[in-house]
Amino acid sequence: MSASPHAEAAPLRIGMLGASRIAELAILEASAATGEILAAVAARDPERARAYAAEHGFARVHEDYGALLADDSLDLVYIGLPNGLHAEWTARALDAGRNVLVEKPFAANLAEFDRVAARLEAAEGWAWEAFHYADHPALARLIAIVRDGGIGRLRQIEVRMEMPAPPASDPRWSFDLAGGAMMDLGCYALNVLLLLGEELGADPTPAIPQLRSARAVPYAPDPRVDATVEAELSLAGIPVDLRTSMESDGWDFSLRLVGDTGEVLLPNFVKPQEDGRLIVRGGGAGAGAAEAAGGAAERVERVSGTSSYAFQLRRIRAAVRGGERATALLARSRRTMALIDEISLASGLPLRPGRLAD
Repeated sequence: MSASPHAEAAPLRIGMLGASRIAELAILEASAATGEILAAVAARDPERARAYAAEHGFARVHEDYGALLADDSLDLVYIGLPNGLHAEWTARALDAGRNVLVEKPFAANLAEFDRVAARLEAAEGWAWEAFHYADHPALARLIAIVRDGGIGRLRQIEVRMEMPAPPASDPRWSFDLAGGAMMDLGCYALNVLLLLGEELGADPTPAIPQLRSARAVPYAPDPRVDATVEAELSLAGIPVDLRTSMESDGWDFSLRLVGDTGEVLLPNFVKPQEDGRLIVRGGGAGAGAAEAAGGAAERVERVSGTSSYAFQLRRIRAAVRGGERATALLARSRRTMALIDEISLASGLPLRPGRLAD
């Protein structure tokens, strides 16, 4: 029996593992927009958890992660811990019967991913990887422009995921915690290529990106960790230029699709709400377009200012309330993880160690 519309609209009671930086966007701000309930939080330091709960309005604090997972009142557990802990605590949450929204990357390597995924076959709940960018309508609009011939035949894809260096103490630089540029940033670039392959393919079989070459610049204090990665891929014969870095001079989260009559650009495809523009240049720019610096017509569309994290949380609520088991998204997540491993090995870097034994 399907859930009633009223039940599907009921807000989620969310429990949060870790008082992390990303949780402020993914859960705190998003739930304020969607009306979800901040039911419980747990952190390594119970005192920190109590202070965090008081500041942000969580109903209660659990003394440790295990106690939170045992809380049967929760509809969803959010895991925003360091990368290397994602698979372990996702598995534990599934074993406890919970639904899970886990930050990317889902696991430290493909083998660990598969250990978690195996639990889903018998799990009462489900696990979603938090690729929130895919829920924002800006990406759907970009795909529609390309599909409708707005830039002609697609010829090239460029994707950038670059940021200035975090401090040396940041866990994103830790090999043992599955850090590095490809894990923290490049996973978005690979995931969006897979999504484009699904949406722009010529037949029901999705186009899977094929790696052509990869080069990594290691992090100086630990050469096992990638600071910058440049990769060339092919998507259904279309060349893809990918660059990701955690040692850049500035921020660049752009996605650019070039056709034979024009191009379409999302300057920040990961968080379109922060830039607000979708830019079409060339023959597909349409009536009323201004002349760009290079002489080609340019049209700027304004995208929704609603947070991609809020769109994501609304989708997760519908999935939880409707009992959805998102196998297609899980398959995309698995292909993302497989490509991360492939790029690491092609770059001469070791795979990140996983913690989940079975």
